[in-house]
Amino acid sequence: MAILLTNGDYYIAHNKTGAVIKVSDVEQAQNFYTIERAVTQKKKTPRKCASYYYIDTDKIEAEGMIKRIERETGEREKRKKFSNQERNFVYQKTDGHCYLCGEFVEFDFFEIEHRIPISKGGTNDLSNLFCSCHCCNQIKQDIYPTDFMEKISQIFLYQMEKKYGNYWEWEIVQELLLKLKMI
Repeated sequence: MAILLTNGDYYIAHNKTGAVIKVSDVEQAQNFYTIERAVTQKKKTPRKCASYYYIDTDKIEAEGMIKRIERETGEREKRKKFSNQERNFVYQKTDGHCYLCGEFVEFDFFEIEHRIPISKGGTNDLSNLFCSCHCCNQIKQDIYPTDFMEKISQIFLYQMEKKYGNYWEWEIVQELLLKLKMI
């Protein structure tokens, strides 16, 4: 079995002095032989291996072993290409509207958003996937939905204060928001 660490474009390898490097040629990649050794490498060099995931070039028992190790070590699931049936299901959950801003998104242009990001322990399970417009998907990136909402609110309040801070109407709006416990 050949276990490699990859981010989809590069592979983890070691140079002559033993330092961790990234290489684009799979032939130069470090073969860890067991997933446990690859996990150890990721723990030793977390920054260099941050966006890397495990692959088994022989595909022998890899899926089951990788899933088991991911569960046991808390390592994240890798990105997945979704089938048309899965995409249709995700799209229908929100009737084609972005689940973050509510804007309608045409089927050919919607993006699949992980409610709980893969990097934070989320999965590719359909219950974690939602329809999103490109803009919201880019803004949210890999943060939790509650953190996203807090950040959006903070930006909104700051920009409104800059623009309307000297107006008495803004003071009334702020009072109303305080009463509604929105700020």
